[in-house]
Amino acid sequence: MLLFLSGCAPVETPLVELAVPAAWVDTVTDHVASLPHAVAVSEGTTPLRSLGTSQVEAVLELDTGRCGECFVVDQSGESFTIRAGGIAGALYGIAQLMEWHGWRFAHPFDTCVPATPTLSADARLGTDFSPEMGRRGYHPHTLHPIEAMYDVWGDPDPTRAKSMLDWVVRNRGNYVQWPGLDNIVVDTNTRETWREATSTVIEAAHDRGMTVGVGVQLFGQSNLQLAYDLLDSSDTEAEDEASMLERWSILTDGVPWDEVSLSFGEFFSADPETFIGRVTMAYDTLQDVAPGTAMNAVIHVGGNEDVQVEYDGQTMTYYFLVQYVDRPIEPFVHTVMYYNLEEDAGGAYGLDNFDEHRAFLEAKLAAGETVTYFPESAYWVAFDDSVPVYLPLYIRSRWLDMHTLREAGLPLDRHVLFASGWEWGYWQNDAATLRMGYSLPGSWEDAVADLFVDGNTTDAVVAAVNAQRPLIDDRLAPYLAGRDVAMDLGDRAGIYSQPRRVLFDEVADLDLAARSSLRAQVVDGLRTMADAHDAALAGLGDDRWADEVRDGLSVNAARARFMAALYDAVLLAAEGGDPVAALAEAELQLETGTGVIARRHSALHDLEFERLITDNANPTLYDYGYLTNADTLCFWRRERGQARALLLGEAWSDPGCTL
Repeated sequence: MLLFLSGCAPVETPLVELAVPAAWVDTVTDHVASLPHAVAVSEGTTPLRSLGTSQVEAVLELDTGRCGECFVVDQSGESFTIRAGGIAGALYGIAQLMEWHGWRFAHPFDTCVPATPTLSADARLGTDFSPEMGRRGYHPHTLHPIEAMYDVWGDPDPTRAKSMLDWVVRNRGNYVQWPGLDNIVVDTNTRETWREATSTVIEAAHDRGMTVGVGVQLFGQSNLQLAYDLLDSSDTEAEDEASMLERWSILTDGVPWDEVSLSFGEFFSADPETFIGRVTMAYDTLQDVAPGTAMNAVIHVGGNEDVQVEYDGQTMTYYFLVQYVDRPIEPFVHTVMYYNLEEDAGGAYGLDNFDEHRAFLEAKLAAGETVTYFPESAYWVAFDDSVPVYLPLYIRSRWLDMHTLREAGLPLDRHVLFASGWEWGYWQNDAATLRMGYSLPGSWEDAVADLFVDGNTTDAVVAAVNAQRPLIDDRLAPYLAGRDVAMDLGDRAGIYSQPRRVLFDEVADLDLAARSSLRAQVVDGLRTMADAHDAALAGLGDDRWADEVRDGLSVNAARARFMAALYDAVLLAAEGGDPVAALAEAELQLETGTGVIARRHSALHDLEFERLITDNANPTLYDYGYLTNADTLCFWRRERGQARALLLGEAWSDPGCTL
């Protein structure tokens, strides 16, 4: 079942009628079935108008003079004509026409339907639309317990997975991939259910003009999240080849993947010759089992010593060894969080910038070689939607990367977005980025405006992005984010993923100048950010879309003031002052945040929201939904406990906030 944005009601009588060429009838009918209202589809060249009440009528025509993803929409009287070069272009044309009449394809399970569809004065009728990028991809990271994991990995009913495909198409995407999980290796019953459902989903994608990939991990020793891997351990060449052939067969038998995405884990490296040899073997054995299946390989980030290697007279991050594999393997250049290729990376994964990745990407583009940029729209682990905080800042960074490369004469042709959840407004990051790939707007503000009908909501989101700039510019990111016990353990081993913050128990050891700097950066900076989020609330309306933005702005303000109060308390104590009032302020903000989160979690887009906010068995490493720590404010309560134990000597039990 699908949901509606407020002000939109279920509609049984078709608002849209489509007359479709015979070859497209089945696909168009299946595609529009995921909309929350009736759409009448008939074969022929004239809408049936059988009920006489449709408000948007269109005829679809095949125009072989256009590319398969190209389309134009014209108007003749009360009807419209969509001419497209293929099924993908036809589906994009349907989406475009509906958007011009007030629809917005926001969340895969939540579409905004206009009360009275009215053609916008800004409709670009007669315009030839064609994609600026050849691949506009989407990667829901199903190693995390997000919505898509439940839907594409083992659900015998493909309905929800197909809704995700339809949403990607409506936002002009043409490729989707997701990581595999290892439960199908040993559980043959699960494997058969998975195989049947997955084949159905892939066939539906192909019908819509999409291609589909699956992610696999090469080495088991670097597999930290129960990913589907090829080698439990690396042994002799003959044993490794046998293992790969078996694992490829399980994954591809009867499942028509177009592509495999090979990854290598995080925080670990391998001997360069072994790495190159095993990647070569992975490609060759894949071709033995599933000839013609393409392969890409993820070039992750990493500044820790453990992932630096010497090869070919150079020191490099070991993921870059992929370039030395003599096989047609496409590099997927990965960056993390809301950082971008141009600005400070804040210490993410031990890096101050992503210059190494930018230089590699630019060199490939300059040489005309095939390469994909693979950034993120949510990181999840203790960083953004799991806290929770609302971060449309991602939209600016994704636009900035595309825009800067284009301005340098190196426009991207292939872009795949790593995503990790849709609630708390994270669908905005995904939809905006997918749409940028088809046609990059002149500014990131325009990309935001494309998401909303109401200009007041657009203004609030734009203000939120500007309020969040200090997360990058002033390195405030780790103070709005959370920390779990795994990060604490990583620090002791010199392994860093998130940007590192000054911990509460480190403040007392700072000198006066460092404490003054910390107060200005964190306490004052977070309070200024909170005030800016409050100011962005002005003018927001009362519809469901605006309510989600309002909750996001409000939870950010509470989170920023909560952390500012805790650091104020710790700094006061280090300076011989009384922290009690500051701790009381933190309690007030915790209470405020609790109320906002309860309100939002009672209005989530997904009707199957319970599994997103509770403990439950699933095939990932995590036995809970991705918003469970957000629902319990686990990171907030962990920080509260740490501060009060340090300053007041209160006993507490560390919740860990990880596994």
